[in-house]
Amino acid sequence: MAPGMAHGMPHAPLPLPPKKNTGRTCLSAFLGVVGGLALLGGGALTAHTFSNAAQDVPNRSGYGPTMWRNLPAEKLFPKTLGPKMNSQAGATDPKHAEWHRVGIFQKTGCADSLTGATLAEAKKKGCKAVLRATYVDPTGNVLGTVGLIVLPETDSAEEGMATFFDAEKEKRNPKPGVKAMGVPRTIAAGWKDGNRNGSEGLQATSLDMSYAYVATTGSVDGRKAGHLPGEWGETSLDAKSDRGPWREAAASLANDLNLYHGDLLLEETS
Repeated sequence: MAPGMAHGMPHAPLPLPPKKNTGRTCLSAFLGVVGGLALLGGGALTAHTFSNAAQDVPNRSGYGPTMWRNLPAEKLFPKTLGPKMNSQAGATDPKHAEWHRVGIFQKTGCADSLTGATLAEAKKKGCKAVLRATYVDPTGNVLGTVGLIVLPETDSAEEGMATFFDAEKEKRNPKPGVKAMGVPRTIAAGWKDGNRNGSEGLQATSLDMSYAYVATTGSVDGRKAGHLPGEWGETSLDAKSDRGPWREAAASLANDLNLYHGDLLLEETS
């Protein structure tokens, strides 16, 4: 087991995607067996809790900045994440899940979790900690690690990392900003920094939460993004075109967690 790694809590096998063809059926069967056994195999491991006891804070502005250490890690990083289908729906409805949790990690140091310009900017903004978890998409093809960056309280998104992330979006090939973390004995066992294909980040949309989110994604089989061939690779944007889908997947993972935490804050303070 890699140092500083807390394993995912045991949970049900990943749901199989709809049957479309023989290839997809085989992939579904593989994911159901491997993913299910792998995740259940992590049952001996316990999720890390970032505080000894929850605090009784009467308002959202007071509770939001401390929520990251007042709740168990498995509640901060739910088993499933996806878009809210309506105002009554939750982001954790497995029927609409875009991501299934594979593992949660113990090390919360900023330098342990972030890389490159993202690390430098987070330190500049007063990074306190970074909590991370790894997820896999329902098809079993895409892995993603998402980081919750804990920052000092701010009065606006611009005082956080919003300006930095906006600038990163304009780059043709920005370097992934959060470290990929594989999870032994799971479908994400081979997930590592060298296989990161795209990264995106955003400042929390609720000013009651002094957090930023950054995610990186890559292929389960280790396929790396690169220059597109032929006519698709003739422009200076060829690398961005190939990395585009990976960056969109990373943006989806980061935003799903951001929206989930907004709902979680309302739930905890209502």
